[in-house]
Amino acid sequence: MTTRPMILHELQRGKKRTMRNGKTMQKTIVYVLLILLALVFLFPFFWIISTSLMTTAEQESLPLTWWPKHLQWHNYVVAWTTLPFGQYLWHTVIIVVFSTLGTMLSSVFCAYGFARIRFPGRNILFMFVLSTMMLPGVVTMIPIYLIMKDLGWLNTYYPMIVPAFFGGGAANIFLLRQFMMGLPVELEEAARIDGASRFTTFTRIFLPLMKPALAVVGWGAALAAWGDIMGPLIYLTDQSKSTFALGMDIFSTAMPTGWGSQLEMAIAAVAILPVLVGFFFIQRWLIEGINLTGVAR
Repeated sequence: MTTRPMILHELQRGKKRTMRNGKTMQKTIVYVLLILLALVFLFPFFWIISTSLMTTAEQESLPLTWWPKHLQWHNYVVAWTTLPFGQYLWHTVIIVVFSTLGTMLSSVFCAYGFARIRFPGRNILFMFVLSTMMLPGVVTMIPIYLIMKDLGWLNTYYPMIVPAFFGGGAANIFLLRQFMMGLPVELEEAARIDGASRFTTFTRIFLPLMKPALAVVGWGAALAAWGDIMGPLIYLTDQSKSTFALGMDIFSTAMPTGWGSQLEMAIAAVAILPVLVGFFFIQRWLIEGINLTGVAR
């Protein structure tokens, strides 16, 4: 009589142990797959760093040299001084800062108007804004170029900065509008009852709550401006005004003789560094913004 409860107890313990072992095995498999996937994505970065520190002989050797015997840090010095990359970097920082600021300001104002201000034809106008996302960039490239030419802005940074202050892009407006429509209406009503103006409500109530979504928009705009090569290639005719991305393209034809691709890899590593540093600083807001908006860049 006493053995039956003990047998049932042992069976239950065995079942629980089997379930725990099964869950542990599942977690192990998931972690192994995630590690392998991470290694696949990290391999290009490893190859850039490794190649940038090699000698020409190591870079061209067969079988492949996975890591240099002696780190050639002077490759970075040679690559950086071949062209005025310090000047190119400063030009790019100016464009990135002002274009990102313009994109964030203009898109959040437009989104607030579409989300919270009722006016005739609001939904129709918003649909027109969204429809611009279907236009390929090559369609508007020539008209915009002619506009910039008539304004006398060729060979200046205005074509890469000023348009960001006029709308900020349909995708950014849509993202911020959807985020803003998810905020409680009672917050705005309470602020208006307390005598706050619409601008005060926008700056004191909505903007602090929209930091995650604005981080996503700002990060996307900054990445687009940092890696933009088409704009500088079209509007800049003076090489001394080139940006970092355009300088990398020029560098492929201006490398010193007797060198392999390690100099190009060195410049590529330098170009990646600001992106990584910026991501580590704002990753909390980015992750929160992606979770709240459901949009990944």
